[in-house]
Amino acid sequence: MKKNLIYLTILILIFLIFKNYPLVLSSSITAVELWLNKVFPYLFIMIIINDTLINLGFEKLFKNNSHYALFASLLSGSPTSAVIITNLYKKGKMSKNNAELTLLFTYFANPLFLYTMLNSIFGSTFISIKLMLIHYLSNIIIYLFVRKILENKPTTVKESKFDIASSIKKAMSTTTMVLGTITFYLVISNILNLNIFFRGILEMTQGLNSLINTNLPFKEVLAMLFISFGGLSIHTQVKCILDEAGIKYQYFLRGRIYQTIIAVLLTIGT
Repeated sequence: MKKNLIYLTILILIFLIFKNYPLVLSSSITAVELWLNKVFPYLFIMIIINDTLINLGFEKLFKNNSHYALFASLLSGSPTSAVIITNLYKKGKMSKNNAELTLLFTYFANPLFLYTMLNSIFGSTFISIKLMLIHYLSNIIIYLFVRKILENKPTTVKESKFDIASSIKKAMSTTTMVLGTITFYLVISNILNLNIFFRGILEMTQGLNSLINTNLPFKEVLAMLFISFGGLSIHTQVKCILDEAGIKYQYFLRGRIYQTIIAVLLTIGT
C-alpha cells in the first residue's frame, strides 16, 4: 500500500512537471540564482574555515566540543552546523551521543541572510533584531536543558592535518547537494501552487519571501515558525550530511520542534 502511494505520487509529479514545464524551468533558474547569490558564497567559505579549524585542533580551546559546535554554528549557520558536528564525530573528537545531542541546539539560520530577509519583510530594524535574538535564545534555552547530560569524557582522537584541497572538495560536495535540495523543493512548491504556510514548511526562504508585501495577521509568528523549523529543504540537507556518518537525524528534527515551540511562544509573548 505504501509503495503504491509513492508510485502514484511520483506519477502525479511527473504529469505536473510536463504540464508546467515553463514554471519548472523558471523555478530552477530562480533556485540557482538564490543559491549562487545568497547561499554559496557564505556556505562554501564557512565549511572550508571550520574544516581547517577542526583539523588544526581549534576546538581544544573549549571545555567541551559541543560548546565549540555551538559557537561555530552561531557564526556559520545551517547546514554548516551539521558539517561541523559530523567532522568532529568522524575525526573522533566527539562521541556519537554528544553529536546527536548537539544537533538539538545548534541550528541557526545564516545571520546575514536572516537580517536582510527580516528587514525586507517588516521594514523595521527593531523587529528584525528582536526576531533574530529570539531565534538564538530558543537554541540557548534548549542547550541549558541538555548541557547536564553532555559527556565530558575524552574520545579517541584520530590524527588530522591541514589539507586545504580536502576542505575545498568537502565544501563543493556539500554546497552542490544544497543546490539540489533547494531546486527540488522550490519546483515542488511552485508546481503544486501551495499557500504561504506550506511554502514555508517546504522551503524557508520561499515562505519568508511570500510574507513580503502581505498584511497577514500573526506575520511575526509565521516568520519565526518558518525560521525555527527551517523547512524540509534544510532538513533534507542535514539528513544527507548526517547519513554519511551514521548520526541519527531524529535528534535534529526533535530539536527543531522544540525550538519552534519555544520561539513561537517567545514571539507571541513579546
